[in-house]
Amino acid sequence: MGERQGSVFRWRRAAGVLGAVALAATAACTASGGDPTDAAETGADGEAVDAAGLLEMANENVRLSKELDAAEDRVIADCLEAQGFEVHDLRELGQHEPYEMQSLVDYYPTDGFLPEANIAAEWGFGWWSQTEEMFDSQETQDYYEATFPDPFADEPVFDNSKFESLPDDERRAWRVAYQGEEATAALEGTGEPVPDGSSEDGSLEFGDGEVQGEPKPGGCQLEMIEALYGEPQQVELDFDGGYLVWQWRPVQPEADYDAMEAGYAEQMADEHAGFLGCIDEAGYPGWEIDDLGRLDMQDYSAMLYTGEPYDPGTIPGEEAPVDTSPPVPDLPEDVPDDFDGKRAYEVDMAVAFAECGDATGYRETALATFDAAVNEQYAAIEVDTYAWQEQIRGYTVKAQELIAG
Repeated sequence: MGERQGSVFRWRRAAGVLGAVALAATAACTASGGDPTDAAETGADGEAVDAAGLLEMANENVRLSKELDAAEDRVIADCLEAQGFEVHDLRELGQHEPYEMQSLVDYYPTDGFLPEANIAAEWGFGWWSQTEEMFDSQETQDYYEATFPDPFADEPVFDNSKFESLPDDERRAWRVAYQGEEATAALEGTGEPVPDGSSEDGSLEFGDGEVQGEPKPGGCQLEMIEALYGEPQQVELDFDGGYLVWQWRPVQPEADYDAMEAGYAEQMADEHAGFLGCIDEAGYPGWEIDDLGRLDMQDYSAMLYTGEPYDPGTIPGEEAPVDTSPPVPDLPEDVPDDFDGKRAYEVDMAVAFAECGDATGYRETALATFDAAVNEQYAAIEVDTYAWQEQIRGYTVKAQELIAG
């Protein structure tokens, strides 16, 4: 975060919160798109897809992963208990309750500019909540709870008090036995990053710069990994110049999110005019939908509350991101100067956008189109996913055999 933005307006901080909440909503999203209980729907390519079956496949992924989590942790716990550790850190061992996904969709491209009518009338677009005045307010908390419900709110709470009540040295001894000295030191902030630009076995090379990475698992965790999977493998995550992580389970197939967005954008290319014409007539002219089918409002919202365009900041040593979004319209000359007036303007604008989305049928079309694009991409990995599920079942059985001795 740039110093100016940090002292004047916490856009990036709020954006991070919203992004995290939106990602968490994967498990509970029930937005007004297609009914996931429908036996079949039409994909973006016109082919019929079993939407309910795809959702069940995704939930089976969760259930199988949690079952394997539990079996892995039992193997680790047996190893720890053989060394005399009877009380375990339930943040690491013991959280195995699956959650139930209600939708394959965790966001819609319209989410940022087309709130539901009741949300728009009360909260506007939510821009006001990201201001210095309101970011830490109870009203902002109420807004987040109303618009981004916690999908994990009903998960059981694990009582970790027994472990937390142990002396510091006993807790640390448990962690070392659990994951090894190197991993424990790294979590304490005393470990060293991966010192060179390659993986342990030399198979990954990343140029002449240092690559940060997590330490190799050790202790009972490594014993479990070797007993079930063989040696863990080091792989690169592609962000911020690369990051090395350790992997041992078969990788779960992932839907192609870029293809989802591209399919949606292609299908919606001829659908935007009616909505844009409606908001134009409502007094908000000059808006353009971007290549992904979104209306990027960051500059507009920042201009409204700060008088300056949105500044995403830069990471030292990296180039500033290139903004390819269409330019936003200028603010009207009569926009109020005071905070309450600005917020009232935001609410009026959000209500107009919501009404146009409903009146033109744009909202319904956009949600159904994105549902179809998502279903199409999940259908594309269906065969691979069922094969992965069989692998996970096999490893669960193997873990249970280890537990049984």
